[in-house]
Amino acid sequence: MTVAVYAYPWNFHELDADVARVRGLGAGEISLAASYHAGKFIQPGDPKARVWFPEDGTVYFRPRKAYGVVQPQVSALTTERDVLAELCARDDIAVNAWTVLLHNTRLGMLHPELTVRNAFGDAYPYSLCPSQRAVRAYAVTLCADLAENYRLKSLLLETPGFLTYGHGFHHEFAQVAPNVWLDAMLGLCFCQPCREGAKRAGIDADGLATRICNAVDTWLAGGPDQSLEDWNASDPDLAAFHRFRCDVVTSLVADIRAAVNPAVRVKVIATCQRPHATAYLEGHDLAALDAVSDGLELPLYQASPEAIVADGRYVLDLVSPSRTSVILRPGYPDMSREADLVAALEGLRDLGIGDFAFYNFGMLRATNLEWLRNALTRQVQYV
Repeated sequence: MTVAVYAYPWNFHELDADVARVRGLGAGEISLAASYHAGKFIQPGDPKARVWFPEDGTVYFRPRKAYGVVQPQVSALTTERDVLAELCARDDIAVNAWTVLLHNTRLGMLHPELTVRNAFGDAYPYSLCPSQRAVRAYAVTLCADLAENYRLKSLLLETPGFLTYGHGFHHEFAQVAPNVWLDAMLGLCFCQPCREGAKRAGIDADGLATRICNAVDTWLAGGPDQSLEDWNASDPDLAAFHRFRCDVVTSLVADIRAAVNPAVRVKVIATCQRPHATAYLEGHDLAALDAVSDGLELPLYQASPEAIVADGRYVLDLVSPSRTSVILRPGYPDMSREADLVAALEGLRDLGIGDFAFYNFGMLRATNLEWLRNALTRQVQYV
C-alpha cells in the first residue's frame, strides 16, 4: 500500500518538522501543488496564516524550458523559495507534482482567444481550451519541464480537458436554479478549433450550437426543464461531439506522456465531476485516458462510504485496480466520523485498490489528521 498526502507549498515552513508530520500520518509521499488556481482557504494548523489566498494561475516551480505563446507565471512564493526543489532533494519522502493544467484564469485573461467559448460565443477565462494548439504546447512543455528538472515520482494531471460551466470561477452568481442539463450545455466549447475539429469528424457543429442556444434561451425565458440524458440519446451530433471532445483530451494526455521523462509516471486525476460517470462532460474517456497514461487517480469525493465505494466500483469496471489510486477527504464535507474513513478504506481495498492519497495537509483539522493516522495504522495491519 502506498500513501500520499496532497499539500500546498505555502504550508511548508520548517521542512524537517513538516515532512516528519506527514510521515507521522503514515504517508510516504507528498503530492505538492506545482501549478494551481485561485482560492480562499481556511488553514486550521498553519502557524503563519489561518486564511490564505493563493495567487491565481501561477506555478510553484522554476521553469527552465522555452515556452511558446502561453508562458507560465511563477508565484512570488516560488521566486523567493522553491519548496518543490527542497522536497525533491530529500531522501525521506517521495514527491508527486500535482499539476493543474487548463483551469487557469490568469492565463485565460491574458489569452482570451485561447479559452473555451460556449455556444453563444461567450469566453470562459478560467478554462483554456485543449483544442487550441498554443494551449496544448503550453501543457506539454509544462509537464516535460517539471519532469526533466525535478526528481519526481509522478505527475498528477488535473483539468487536462474541458471544464464544465459550474467549475470554476470565483464568486459565481445566478438567479436561475442550477441543473445538470444547463451546466452541460453551457460547458460545451464551440471555439473555432473545436468547431473545425468537430466538422472534420463529420459533426454539424454549427447546427448543434444553434440548437443549444435556442434551447437554453427557451429555458432561461421560463420554459420547461430539459433532460441531459434525453438530449444525449436524441441528438446524434451531441453524442458525437462528446466523443470528439474525449478524443481531443486523450490525445493531449498521450502527447504529455510521450514528452515526459519515462522515469516519471503520468497519472490523470480522473474528473472534477461527481460521480465519475459524468467525466465525459470534461472530455474524459476514463478507459482511454488510462490507456495512454500510467493510470488514473480518482477523487472519490462522496457523502458516504457506500457512495465512495460505488463510485470506485464504477471506474474499476473500466480500468485495472493495479493502475488506479484514489483520493479521499477524511473530513468535511465527505466524512463526519472516523468510522466513515475506516469503512471507505476497507471497502476500496476489497475492490483491489492499494494506493491512496488524502486531501489536504494544510486544510484538515487536527482531529481529522488523527483519524487518518489511526485509520492508516489499522490498514497497515492488513497489508
